[in-house]
Amino acid sequence: MSEFRDPSIAKIGTPSGRVELQLFAFIALLLLATVMFSACGSDNSSASLRRVVPDARVFTADDLRAAGMKLSRQYDVVDLPGGVDAWYGFIRDDSGPKDIEARFYASHAEAVELGAGLAEEVSGKDANVDEETTTWKEGAKDRIRLSSGGTADLAAWSGSRIPNYADFVVFGNMVLLCQGDEPGQSIAVCHSLISALGESQ
Repeated sequence: MSEFRDPSIAKIGTPSGRVELQLFAFIALLLLATVMFSACGSDNSSASLRRVVPDARVFTADDLRAAGMKLSRQYDVVDLPGGVDAWYGFIRDDSGPKDIEARFYASHAEAVELGAGLAEEVSGKDANVDEETTTWKEGAKDRIRLSSGGTADLAAWSGSRIPNYADFVVFGNMVLLCQGDEPGQSIAVCHSLISALGESQ
């Protein structure tokens, strides 16, 4: 007595069955990858770091101290349009100390309107850090550093001078210029301080 077989169902062992199985496995993997990618995209922790972070709080130098920033030098803001205070200092991360210049304004709106353009002028590869030509001359020497060729080894220093700040972040009433060799690194340093500010509140 012969065994009944449905002719519409291909056996796994046949060539057509193997193709169907491979196709099914490929579609399943594709769906799984899509779901995983979507989940990663919605994760706030992997969101890109922003350059402008609105916040209604009005921060002061004491808030930076509480967050662990070492303040080295206070700048005279008489010639800084809208500026109410400004400091130079540093924070420490896994790779060592990182310089930060913090400029304070009366509000977030003023920090964006009056501070962003001046921060743009003195950050990045084309930064104007010349003490003679830069708009706000106070602290100009702190906005330059020796290029190390990507290493902390003093013997490898090229002696060439580069802008200290590759980028900046506006957070609340502050404009934070942060040390880095490229914009992403600078913004990450700024956000390290922002995270510390949130933890210290």
